[in-house]
Amino acid sequence: MLKRILMLLCLMATVTPFLRAQEMPTQTRAGELQVGAGYSGGNPDYSPHHFYGPYIYTTFDFREHIGVEFNFREMKEGSDPSNEGIYERTYQIGPRYVWHVKGRFNPYVKFLVGRGVFNYPHDKANLAYNMYSFGGGLDVRIKPYLNVRVVDFEDQSWLSFPPHGLHPTAISAGVAYRFH
Repeated sequence: MLKRILMLLCLMATVTPFLRAQEMPTQTRAGELQVGAGYSGGNPDYSPHHFYGPYIYTTFDFREHIGVEFNFREMKEGSDPSNEGIYERTYQIGPRYVWHVKGRFNPYVKFLVGRGVFNYPHDKANLAYNMYSFGGGLDVRIKPYLNVRVVDFEDQSWLSFPPHGLHPTAISAGVAYRFH
């Protein structure tokens, strides 16, 4: 009896790898996540001076070319004392499309929707507006875990901003940790 069990185990050990020979590999990961921070500058379309400030973003690519981006940006006016207290703060989310060029270079385009908060001079008012933006940029993979956002451009449209909307632009750069 022991001899038969031992022969059966040996047979199973030698045959099992061949039973899986036709199996196709499954996807090895759910997606690619990156979390980053940087600095932004731009034309506020409210003041003749440029605004500057921090930029935080995260992306999740759930397919090879298709993903989603969330970003937070706050840009302030600081050079003109008569405009003290002005800032634009945005919270946006939306789809993005990424091209993988020569392995390291990843240009992308995006369409984001969200909320923009505008603080008027000398804190006279702080109002929020719905907004959308079109943009794009270039991420470069430096290490398997490190991406540099060389440039990110957004052309924003703030709806219902008096009298005819607000149309600021923003240019950003940053560094992200990539989870893979």
